[in-house]
Amino acid sequence: MSPVRIGHSEVSQRELFSLALPDLQSLPDSISLPSRHFIAFLAVDAAGIDAAVLSEFSRKLLRAGCVYFCAWGPDCERVHDTFDQECLDVEPHIITTWHSKDSLDDALWFFVFSTFPDDAYSDTSRSGLAISIGRPDWNDHICTRLADLDAFTKDVMDDA
Repeated sequence: MSPVRIGHSEVSQRELFSLALPDLQSLPDSISLPSRHFIAFLAVDAAGIDAAVLSEFSRKLLRAGCVYFCAWGPDCERVHDTFDQECLDVEPHIITTWHSKDSLDDALWFFVFSTFPDDAYSDTSRSGLAISIGRPDWNDHICTRLADLDAFTKDVMDDA
């Protein structure tokens, strides 16, 4: 499976992509994006997923060029903590966040408009990749939101 280009954020100057996977093990070993580094958003229900699977997923994402990682969904704190463990010794620093108390829209909006990696990656991270695991409805929602950022922002701000 390859990422699908969905839109562009003028704020971050990033091309936005989605990737729908049936499970974490399906993440490809390499991810073809237009920039060397990228910001990743992961929507996953991690309850019951083995720690070794989370670790391997994290390592693959890091090897592919992830320099900022946002986790959302049930048990996303554990996903975040696992990712953090895998990048403790990475320099320059990889930034991670989790969004356990946020709606999908709020977490996705954060991913698009509030994620700025370490300065060392600023010129090489011109892609944002939103990954959904095992939930076609989440992927559909993500694609709809990323395709029309003006409407998405209006909806999020109206709900605030």
